[in-house]
Amino acid sequence: MPNAGHGPNIGHGYVKYVIIDRQGNELPPVVFPALIGRAGRSVTGAIGKAATVNAGGAQWWTGEDALLSPAPLTLLAQERLSDPAFVPALVRGAVDRFGALNGSSSGMCVTGLPASWASDPTKARALGAHLREAWSGYSGIRVIPEPLGLIYAETLDNHGQVTGDPALLEGQVAVVDLGHHTVDIAVLRRMIPVPTSLATYQLGTARPLQQIGGHLSAAFERELTLFEADQAVRAQALLIAGQPRTLPAGWDRPLLQNGEAIAARLVETWAAARSSTPS
Repeated sequence: MPNAGHGPNIGHGYVKYVIIDRQGNELPPVVFPALIGRAGRSVTGAIGKAATVNAGGAQWWTGEDALLSPAPLTLLAQERLSDPAFVPALVRGAVDRFGALNGSSSGMCVTGLPASWASDPTKARALGAHLREAWSGYSGIRVIPEPLGLIYAETLDNHGQVTGDPALLEGQVAVVDLGHHTVDIAVLRRMIPVPTSLATYQLGTARPLQQIGGHLSAAFERELTLFEADQAVRAQALLIAGQPRTLPAGWDRPLLQNGEAIAARLVETWAAARSSTPS
């Protein structure tokens, strides 16, 4: 009987985790903000109790529960791979959200790193070590460049069989993965990644969200975390005293400017690649 498949994506903005069971059925995915916060003994006045995880010798709240901490933490740079608690806490938090996973849930893990990070064996091993520290049920771990996950999602079924559009399978495909911290690109020819095409740009949504958060903080006289700014953008409204307030005119300018910067970078990169390709 085949093993289950695990797909953890410890993103800079959100943790996304998918499990496909041994019958090829996809469990409802787990998604939550990539935040951790040192767990205190209690929250003043609370009747309930937020779940905690152990990582790096300490107890942590994860996801939105991390906002219970006076200093919620998110790491956007490569330091997340060397931090002893950040990635293990998020992975453990994701696994716990699935409920009790028994032996039948053990199986192969496929995860990703930003395109230019994934080719560094040191970074791949560091991520794998954090995953194994968080959960021992992985029979193997494979780290791939994150943009490849987009094309594989279109061309593979839940049993790993190739079922996609022949145009994707036999042609040349460019992939752009717009993330919270990075924009990652790849080009595949007949489903083989071109190594020189893998690139990572620091043009993700975090910087424009910081700018939008500052604009909204000034407009509504309320300090916003990056997560709260992200939620306001998604809803195109900000909750004030439980009521949605329309965002001020021009709130989306930083996103538009960032989009223009991304488009210009892609045109520059792929135009250079075309000019260097032998005819």
